Order: sequence, then structure tokens, then C-alpha cells
Amino acid sequence: MLATIAEPGFHAFSALHYESVAVCVALIAFIAWLGCYWRKSGPTAETKLRRSLGWFNIFVYVAYLAWLWQPRNFTWERSLPLEFCDMGMLVAAGALLLHVRWLRGLLYFWATVFTFQAYLTPVLRQGLGTPDFWLFWGAHLGIEAAAVYDLTAGQFRPSFDDTIRSYVLSFYYAAAMMILDVLTGWNYGYVGPSKPSTITIIDALGEFPLRVLWMLLIATAGFAIAWLPWARSEKRV
Repeated sequence: MLATIAEPGFHAFSALHYESVAVCVALIAFIAWLGCYWRKSGPTAETKLRRSLGWFNIFVYVAYLAWLWQPRNFTWERSLPLEFCDMGMLVAAGALLLHVRWLRGLLYFWATVFTFQAYLTPVLRQGLGTPDFWLFWGAHLGIEAAAVYDLTAGQFRPSFDDTIRSYVLSFYYAAAMMILDVLTGWNYGYVGPSKPSTITIIDALGEFPLRVLWMLLIATAGFAIAWLPWARSEKRV
């Protein structure tokens, strides 16, 4: 039974966590199926769905900023749109609305390597009765749904060049966030001296700055693994 709004807060590995992930997975699968179904019957309906999903990401992005930038909610440590998933919403929108190759590649790898972690260990403490809860899951739903949609209905297939380009862009972005975090004491991109207040994989990686090296190695492995399913088909082309 779905957790009630009266439930205090959100905790990783709780019933609410599992239910939230299950709902997101079901919605992602349905949107992908619908896109594939409509693609077979003609491009018009599929194009409208793809654009709607792109605009959904923009809507959630703007709503998230509007909520975080309210005077009672704003803090320099968490309200700037600098996290990978903040930028991921814009990447998802650009990939679906503009159909630009490098954005589609970046969307695939960010959704697979980075955004996927939010489903495993959400950095969230607010429960069902708060905007934070709905905006958090709306953001991560939008990114993952866009990536899966682009693979299925959009028939995108990441190449080795997409992998390298996306990895390099991610590396430079993380490096910029690390410099900012060291100078300010913040933790955008989770590459700074501080750690999230909730349980994440970062807790098992030791102290700063050594844990950043481990994060880099894990991300490198993640990009390689994400490309492997498409490596053989690329060789046949």
C-alpha cells in the first residue's frame, strides 16, 4: 500500500523509496512503449510525445528553481542549478527537442552512470507531502524517461565517439565543480570536501580528496560498461 502523506520524511531503502522507484520504472516503461507504438503508426504522434517529454524536463527544471530560489528555501550550498541532474534536465530537453547528437550521447551516459544513482541512494529527506519530494522524483523521472525513450522510440545508438566525447565533457564539468567546491566548501557534483547528509556510495569511498579519485575510476568504468552493449553492433556497421 502506498505510503501516506502523513509519513514523516523520506528514508533510503524504506517502503516509500521502493514504491517511488517502482512508479518511476512503470512510467518510464509505459512512455517508451507508447513512443514505439506511435512510431509504427506514423511520425506525427511520436513527435508530439517526444516534444512533450522534452518540455516536461524544462517545466520541472523551472519549477525546481522557482522552489529552491524562494527566500525561505534558498541556500548557496544547494540552490544553484549546478548538479549533474540539474544540468541533466536541460540535456534531456535539448536531446529530445533539438535532436543534436552530442546531447543525445550525453543524455544516455549521464542517465546511465549518474542519474541512475539517485534511484539507488536518493539524496532526499522530505516526504510525500512536500514539493521537494515531487520535484526530486519528477526531475529524475524526466531524465531517465528521456534517455530510455531516445534509445527505444528514438532508436539512438551510442558510438565509441559518443562515449569519449561525453566522458570528456563530464570530466571537465566535474573538474569545474571540484574547484568551486574546494573554494567554497560546497559539494556540487559531490566532488567537494563535504558529503551528503544521506546514505550514498560516497560514504564507502573514504575521505576527500582520495574519494574523488575513486569516483573518477568508478565513472570511467561506468561509461565503458554503458557503451559495451552497443560496441558489437557498431563494429558491424
